[in-house]
Amino acid sequence: MIRDLGRFLGVVALTASAIGGCGSDSKSSAGSSKRLDQLTTDERKAICDSVSAMLGGYGASKDCGGGLTLDAPTDQAECLAEYTYTNCPVTVAQAEKCVSEQSCTTLIPASCQGLFACQ
Repeated sequence: MIRDLGRFLGVVALTASAIGGCGSDSKSSAGSSKRLDQLTTDERKAICDSVSAMLGGYGASKDCGGGLTLDAPTDQAECLAEYTYTNCPVTVAQAEKCVSEQSCTTLIPASCQGLFACQ
């Protein structure tokens, strides 16, 4: 089981949490050019909601086979508790792109590399 993009924005089990509807048009209300380490608590909540929606909703899970599942955070509180981006130049738009490009066949798209430097 991989939990990463849940870590990605606290929600983002950061590398392998993309659920079925990759490429969803869900976007957060936080400014897309704002850095992850500059978000207010309310903006982090919005990001958690947005990313979870992109992953199929809070608590969603996708079986990728071979014992691998891609999981969204259980709820907003878990997402916020896992938010680790306190010194991260990655923007909201970059993070949302990372989430939208993740899938069972592409666990770590190139667009996610900047997030790893923030961990």
